[in-house]
Amino acid sequence: MRKLFVLLALTLTANADTLPFLTDKEITALATEVSGETAKRTVEGLSRHHRMRGSRGFRAAADQVVAELKRYGFDDALLESLPADGKIFYGTQRSRPAWNADFAELWELDADGERKVRLASWDAAPITLAQDSVSGEATAELIDIGAGTREEDYANRNVKGKLVLTSSQPNAVAKLAIARFGAAGIVSYAQNQRTAWYGEDDTLIRWGHLDTFAADNEKTFAFMVSLRTARALQQRLGAGETIRMHALVRAGQTPGAYDIATATIPGTELQAGEIIFSCHLDHPRPGANDNASGCATILEVARTLSKLIDEQRLPPPRRTIRFVWPPEIEGTLALLNGRPELAKSIKAAIHLDMVGGGPETKAIFHVTRGPASLPSFVYDVAQSIGEVVNAQTAAYAMTGTARWPLVASDGSKDPLHAAFVSLTLGSDHQVYSDSSFSIPAVYMNDWPDRYIHTNRDVPAHIDSTKLARVAFLAAATGYTLARIGPDDERHLNHFLRPFAVERAATALRRDDPNVTAFGSWYEKEMVQSLPRFLGLAPPASVTPRPGAYRRNPAVKGTMSAFGYDYFADRYKGPALKLGEEYRYEALNLVNGARTVKEIRDALSAIYEPVAVEDVEAYLKALEGIGVIEKIRP
Repeated sequence: MRKLFVLLALTLTANADTLPFLTDKEITALATEVSGETAKRTVEGLSRHHRMRGSRGFRAAADQVVAELKRYGFDDALLESLPADGKIFYGTQRSRPAWNADFAELWELDADGERKVRLASWDAAPITLAQDSVSGEATAELIDIGAGTREEDYANRNVKGKLVLTSSQPNAVAKLAIARFGAAGIVSYAQNQRTAWYGEDDTLIRWGHLDTFAADNEKTFAFMVSLRTARALQQRLGAGETIRMHALVRAGQTPGAYDIATATIPGTELQAGEIIFSCHLDHPRPGANDNASGCATILEVARTLSKLIDEQRLPPPRRTIRFVWPPEIEGTLALLNGRPELAKSIKAAIHLDMVGGGPETKAIFHVTRGPASLPSFVYDVAQSIGEVVNAQTAAYAMTGTARWPLVASDGSKDPLHAAFVSLTLGSDHQVYSDSSFSIPAVYMNDWPDRYIHTNRDVPAHIDSTKLARVAFLAAATGYTLARIGPDDERHLNHFLRPFAVERAATALRRDDPNVTAFGSWYEKEMVQSLPRFLGLAPPASVTPRPGAYRRNPAVKGTMSAFGYDYFADRYKGPALKLGEEYRYEALNLVNGARTVKEIRDALSAIYEPVAVEDVEAYLKALEGIGVIEKIRP
């Protein structure tokens, strides 16, 4: 069996036309130019900055990106600056003011009140200060409140004027600990997202959050410590020891801006639109995989494509290729709403968020499709290129020979094993694909990563070979989409047909009429997506139906974003049963023609069966806050 796989992989590399939309000469040019070593050096540079939105550290990282772009010959590289003061809205995003810290330390004191052990330092490790902390000082006793999210957690505990030790994120306890019971500040040992490795490393310090828009009586500071530190403190407190601490913080919010680094490779047909490469630049230091890796990789894509085009080793693109480095989700919402002419011109997005995790991270690399509510051939193009990378890197790992091994000199030699998966939420791709913009987006990402959002997300855990492979995959996908024209339509349709057959086989296994009906609609839309992309067919149109819902065009964006939840801020009704991904697709499926039942049937086909009452309750909630409206007879 192993010999058969190797034979198939090597046969693929020997075909005259490995991909119908890129010649083997063009593939070779891309594969030999991308540099994982260069990308990793960029990761190391970006990881030195504490890159909170609007902060001095973010601006320094953005300036670094612009400087590199100019060095690579991008004369139009600049910072697109959109004001953010906590009051301005960009569609559904309430802009968040800039947040900076100048100093923060947490010390344990001895019996004489002298400093004994420093538990947290902004200068040494800025991740130890929770985001959106405010200035303050306290010399106080430490009280363990457990989770601290229920009133019972404070029973028989006087926390007024004290520092509270909690297992929860600081924003989850501030309303009770600070506003209700008068604590002086928070010390949190909140743990990371659950994976198979959850809790194994008790030295990890997790990124902490306070509410950007907290009421005045909830504003406070919070320090983050490791589970090991917290357990030692709890053991001492449990034995009846009094622990006194001194905390000093100089930090706060000011009006600022979303400073978004951007540059373009101009297309030869400006009316043909743009292909956008996206990442997110913001993250606490070090933030190597999340997301210095994605930022460095699209910078390497920009360098590679620009150089090959300048050297005439690649033909110039028909469509303009744009690169952007915004803050995650909120920056993309600000950009698409603040520059509506840009949003209208984007034909597809390639989004990279965590793409360099080496073996220590336990990462699985994904090439993720856009939502089922937005069918597009773009996803199949990305998968077809990813399958070539998988085959090439597997052949190289097994035989030491491959036409395009894509190996960095200081990286691994393991096969890529990219997984091709359906939509998962959690980054900027969901903004592009939201129905108010309807931009097909391919999302390339690692998950799990046991070090995400912690002090150990460091460059040492980044694999330069993987960066090179993802850079190739992203560059080949984006360049293909920027190049294809009417002459490629027949070849692409032929090449992509097997993907439709695979989806049909998957649908047959479910043996569900909803799946069959939705699959039929999906494949018809997939076929039409290519001529629409090429401008050979008009955009999809629907005939409005009385009783159906349609989206309010004045409300552009997702219902929730980082630091602000548009839906939760406006909806005050009873709890809803529909989950997050169901909600995302339900709103996307609202098109003025589908009934509530038809939306329920589509959701049941995309995911698992769901009650029509739950779908209707969510749609009525959206109607109540003005996001959608019912078409009247």
